[in-house]
Amino acid sequence: MGKHGQTVLNATLGAAILYLGAHAVTGRQGLVAYVDLQGQERVLEQRLADLEDEKTELEARAARLKPATLDLDYLDERARISLAAGEPDEIVFALDP
Repeated sequence: MGKHGQTVLNATLGAAILYLGAHAVTGRQGLVAYVDLQGQERVLEQRLADLEDEKTELEARAARLKPATLDLDYLDERARISLAAGEPDEIVFALDP
């Protein structure tokens, strides 16, 4: 192989290496996509934790209303809130949760 053939081979290999390197960084499964997916994973993990907390709270509220463990004060509170009802001599303070 002559000097010209060696130069063409080196240029071709160099171009292939550059192409593969660029694709490894910016491609669909490249480094940039990986970093984006990690960010999405963190957001989804936080959302999952929030939903698990909400589920736990809803389960606790539902347990208070089951016949075996009925909390009459809680039932009264929920009824008053739902119906916006109160006794004539009561003063009601509405607080944001």
